[in-house]
Amino acid sequence: MKHIYKILVFSFVLAMAFFTIPDTVAQSKAKVENVTFFIENESLIITYDIVKAATGGLFDVNVNIATTSGKKISAYSLQGDIGPGVYAGKYKRITWDLKKDNVYLDDEIVVEVNAVPLSQTKNISVGGALLRSAIFPGWGNRYAKGGGAYWIMGIMAYGAAGGAFYFNNEAYNALEDYKKATTAVDRDRLFTDAEDHKSMQNNLMIAAGAVWAIDLIWTGIQAGSAKKKADASKVTAGCYFDPVAGQPMFRIAYHLN
Repeated sequence: MKHIYKILVFSFVLAMAFFTIPDTVAQSKAKVENVTFFIENESLIITYDIVKAATGGLFDVNVNIATTSGKKISAYSLQGDIGPGVYAGKYKRITWDLKKDNVYLDDEIVVEVNAVPLSQTKNISVGGALLRSAIFPGWGNRYAKGGGAYWIMGIMAYGAAGGAFYFNNEAYNALEDYKKATTAVDRDRLFTDAEDHKSMQNNLMIAAGAVWAIDLIWTGIQAGSAKKKADASKVTAGCYFDPVAGQPMFRIAYHLN
């Protein structure tokens, strides 16, 4: 019995390590780089790259345009690699029709390109994630992370709970047989079996409870982090490049003549 319990504990620790490693390794974040813009005929052309993103990654791209004094310039007639559904990659191009928007640029302006991964745009509910994991461990993790084989946590929890139910029945049957036994040898054997089954039941109940408790804590951390990242990305996502200085900056600025 002790050997079986050790295997169960080892499997749980191994599964936790399996789920923790991918989150640690996959820390590289997509970036917007090489942002530049120029006047072409009566349009403002904005080019940029989305790099260090997963293959086939989709982004919701938007631009902020303002004067250097902070006055926002409304841009409506935008076409090209703008809005939701923009794939990661290089040589992205946005065209702003200045004439159509009746805009005349005679001041120094700032252009910011923001790219938000579509996986981060969903509204993450911490309560919803916790409820999912309370019903089935791992479900809330998958909801918060947008995928992953977290269902293994549920299999472990319900497997341990099922095992506890099984050994509870075995302990009950052993005690019933103990009451009916006619020899001291049989009574001693059946009583020992009942104790072993009861011990195994308790161990499995503790294991199931541990999986549920740890997963709920883990889900809360993941959902809180995902919500925080999603909220932050709506404001701060994006990287800007100054082609004059030739190095990354917080913004780019040109004087258009």
